[in-house]
Amino acid sequence: MADSLASVSYEHYPNVDSPKDASSTIGLEVFRVRAALPIPLTESKKTILLPGLSYEMLGFHGTGDNRPNVGTLHAPSASLGLIQVFGDRFITMAIVGAGFATDFRDRISSDDLLFTVTGMFLYKFDKNFTLGAGISYDRRSGDLLPLPAIGVNWQITNDFRIRGFVPSMLNVEYRALPWLTVGLRGTFEGNRFHLSEKGYGISHLELAYSTITVGPKVTFRLTDMMHLDVYSSVAVMRRFEVFRNDDSLDSSYLNPTVFGGIRLWFGPAGWRTDQQPTPMPPKEGESH
Repeated sequence: MADSLASVSYEHYPNVDSPKDASSTIGLEVFRVRAALPIPLTESKKTILLPGLSYEMLGFHGTGDNRPNVGTLHAPSASLGLIQVFGDRFITMAIVGAGFATDFRDRISSDDLLFTVTGMFLYKFDKNFTLGAGISYDRRSGDLLPLPAIGVNWQITNDFRIRGFVPSMLNVEYRALPWLTVGLRGTFEGNRFHLSEKGYGISHLELAYSTITVGPKVTFRLTDMMHLDVYSSVAVMRRFEVFRNDDSLDSSYLNPTVFGGIRLWFGPAGWRTDQQPTPMPPKEGESH
């Protein structure tokens, strides 16, 4: 359900009033890198190994005496997936991941570890419509609980489609020109980071955040395998919560705000007409 083999993205969230002090503001910068390499294990390509790497960085900024006193947060991780195709219609997928989510200001400990698990079953109704359901355990919501997951790839027409992996992301897209696609994107991002005892004087402290965004995007097709997304979205929900030993100490919501982002991604665009073979021209002396 992913739309790329690799991607690099940057988002800038402008300063908004702190929920704890109107004289202070909070802003955020987010940088992400993601990559995966499908490796067929059989000649039929119905068994595929999917190793992957990802990295997320959050940087806080703001103004006022009570601006956030949080260092830069990092979340590097690796994953390994297995995709199995049964016949022409059934697909199963399982992915496990491990890494770190921390400010790296202390020595690495078990508090820094990050684990993710996703399992999904998909059914291909026809060549234009695939739908699946499963369960995903990550820290997107900030809570250490599994979430239901839905995968969809619906090519409604040659130039209009809906695809995504809910709740992570959902794209509604219209290809206006071979090199230009417009659409709407919705995302649900989040993580839970360990904060160092050295920086805050408290052990086993964690900061969880979760963000729901929705807004328009434009995709420029630079080459067959390289694309650029430019988007502006509304962060309709941004929750921050502080935990210690899994007990919530405090939580707050930032006001909705409009932010901008840019994303460079690599991989086939996946449009139905792109997957069709190019007709061969007739040989000399042959009729059409």
